[in-house]
Amino acid sequence: MGYKIPGAAMDRVSLLWRLRRRARRGVFCMVLFCMTMAVLYTLCAENSVPVTDAIFGVRARTRAQPRAHSIVKVLRGAGGTKPMYVDPQKLPGVIPGDPQKPIPVLSSLNHSMLASQKEQHSGSKEKEQHGLLAWLLGRPLRRALETILGARKRADTASQKMEDFFVAKKVIWNDEMSSSMLGKRLKKVVQNYQAMNKYGVSLSSSEAGKRGKKLSGPELLCQLKERVKITTLMPEMEPFAKFLWAFQLPAQPLTTAIGPFKTCAVVSSAGSLRNSKLGKEIDAHDAVVRFNAAPTIGFEKDVGSKTTVRLINSQVMSSEDHHFLSSSLYSSGMLVAWDPAPFSSDLNEWYNKTDYPIFKQYQRYRRLHPQQQFYILHPSMEWQLWKQLQDNMAEPIQKNPPSSGLLGTVLMMSLCDVVHVYEFLPSRRKTELCHYYQNFKDAACTMGAYHPLLYEKNLVKRMNQGSDEDIYNHGKVTLPGFNTFDCTQTTNSSNSSKA
Repeated sequence: MGYKIPGAAMDRVSLLWRLRRRARRGVFCMVLFCMTMAVLYTLCAENSVPVTDAIFGVRARTRAQPRAHSIVKVLRGAGGTKPMYVDPQKLPGVIPGDPQKPIPVLSSLNHSMLASQKEQHSGSKEKEQHGLLAWLLGRPLRRALETILGARKRADTASQKMEDFFVAKKVIWNDEMSSSMLGKRLKKVVQNYQAMNKYGVSLSSSEAGKRGKKLSGPELLCQLKERVKITTLMPEMEPFAKFLWAFQLPAQPLTTAIGPFKTCAVVSSAGSLRNSKLGKEIDAHDAVVRFNAAPTIGFEKDVGSKTTVRLINSQVMSSEDHHFLSSSLYSSGMLVAWDPAPFSSDLNEWYNKTDYPIFKQYQRYRRLHPQQQFYILHPSMEWQLWKQLQDNMAEPIQKNPPSSGLLGTVLMMSLCDVVHVYEFLPSRRKTELCHYYQNFKDAACTMGAYHPLLYEKNLVKRMNQGSDEDIYNHGKVTLPGFNTFDCTQTTNSSNSSKA
């Protein structure tokens, strides 16, 4: 008669067997999870997409600032570590930035510098990716996975339509670009901003439905000259007249204090300025305008060294990471600041409802640098310019103010006889690299997200008096100054054509 296992022992054997089975299942699941994550990381590495973006959805950083850490040096000593601020103008190539408080640009997928250098001279045709994933998976399955994870743009027919709008081989901006040609990601971001309406933009039914004939370049120039007024804050304006610090505001408007200049250069911060060798040409102008935190030291060969005016937004002024009060970057040339006000507000309402504390920072800076010329743009200019954009586009644009790039361009058109704008319209060096001083790429920097950049470029292209060759080779647009442009002939010819 065989040995009979007691019930209690049998239960222990059964429990051990169940535990062993669960352990095997756990190991299998862990191996499967690790393999899945390995494939995901490989896919993201090949397509330069952060893994978190691939999992939770690629989200356009609409003001196009990379995930960067502030620049600090660590001094080690008896007292431990001590962070020390490093002036970004003296350490070129990297600019500090808070990913939660990015800088508005003229203009988001992260790419390495090596990838951007390889892509600089490629045409609209995208290169095939090669890597471990391409070796492990067949092409159809790889494309399916990339499409699911939102990391491949070639499969997006809208993006292909956008690329087709550039002249073959010679990449020249076409002034009929529209949001329908954007990729799915940017199209959704633009739609969200149109619906968001943070600044309470409202147009009358006649204005909203105003879609007249497409104006010629001279007609657009005359509209800008007539309808966009360059005004800066002065101490006698309300509510500033009642404040003790009003004396810090310039007594004369900016357009009276400087200029006129014969030739002016508006230097964008675009990544396509890198390796452009335009520095000498830019510095040859009588006045040069730069934007926000764009440095010159270390980049003189491409962007020059002269700075006559630096146009900055209130966000740069207020962010601790940009060290506005202490950096030598802002101490050369004249400063002109701006902050978006509610669409229909007056100065009193704007003063109490600024996007960022522009007036507090202005007072602090003026106490530190009382001799430097420092102006604040009247917010009405921003929305006058926005209306011009909307009136001359065939579709609704983002209900956000224009970019610093367009504001600076129109500002200099009021001060100069001839204005050359560099890399606002992309040249043959067209790249998604956002800034020439940062290794960060995003199509939003060229096509726009927060700012209506796409439409701004359309407007500038229509007004260009230079050649397409200048745009292609140098990214250079030529615009006349308002004072040198005769609108009487344009008005007469327009009236005769209507008759």
